[in-house]
Amino acid sequence: MLLDLLYEGLGAALLPCALALLVPGLAVAFAARQESTPAVAGFAAATLAASWVLLSGRTERPSLALVTLIIAASIFALVMPFLRRIDIVSGFGGALAGAAFAALWAPCPGPELSALLADLPTRSISGLALLAAYLIGLLAPLFLLAGVLHLLPSPVLFPVRPFMLMLGATVLGILALLVAVGLHDDLISRLATWSV
Repeated sequence: MLLDLLYEGLGAALLPCALALLVPGLAVAFAARQESTPAVAGFAAATLAASWVLLSGRTERPSLALVTLIIAASIFALVMPFLRRIDIVSGFGGALAGAAFAALWAPCPGPELSALLADLPTRSISGLALLAAYLIGLLAPLFLLAGVLHLLPSPVLFPVRPFMLMLGATVLGILALLVAVGLHDDLISRLATWSV
């Protein structure tokens, strides 16, 4: 079941419904620039933790106002000049964004994830491990991008770093605005519809 969930996650990464997590994750990676590895790791870890807590019914979905504030805090942590040089702050900014967007995400389940989601409230740590396998597949493009950004030499990245920062922060800002005005749920519904 573990490998089946990983493969299903890889396949789901190609569907429009995956954009609800991939677009914010890509924005985090771009905003963090060379510190994208800890930022994407924080994003993935918080996405897993928040998704597990929410999808297993252990808590209710937070208010949209709280989610908007969390996204704003992640932008602050990722773009402030005196903070962004510290890897742990990039990881923290990524984790804030991951937790916020996991609260808004509607998975596009195939047969394996559907079975897991039906059984998730009764599973403990095994449910977390199985959900992790799915999310590793789903977030594989983020891991690939973080690896590439980490391996690129500084002279290559230096001229495009301001653009990456502006692009990542702008995308996160637009997403925060969509959440604040209540349009994010409609967008997620449309992405899910297009994925069928």
